[in-house]
Amino acid sequence: MKDKVQQFGKWAEEHWLSLVIIMVTGMMAFLVLVLVSWLIGYWANALYHMSFELESCWSGVATVGTGLGSVAALATTAWAKYHTDSKYNSQEGEPPTLRGDDIG
Repeated sequence: MKDKVQQFGKWAEEHWLSLVIIMVTGMMAFLVLVLVSWLIGYWANALYHMSFELESCWSGVATVGTGLGSVAALATTAWAKYHTDSKYNSQEGEPPTLRGDDIG
């Protein structure tokens, strides 16, 4: 099990940008879902006098916003590491290379 976790960690380190894009896309899908339910509830209140609590959607929007902020913080950290490695640990104009002792 430990080997599988380490393999996934190495894979995730190599594909961090793809993971960030997937997470942001998922969070945006949840945000759209919350906003669509809010719109349906708003019109249901107006047209059919239903008691849909519109305030509950704001907590959903705030939760998704917090999640997006967390993903952005993770992406910023990963990008800062890549930038530092590129700037200080490689020759000008060449991509950074991973050495065996840099991983794990």
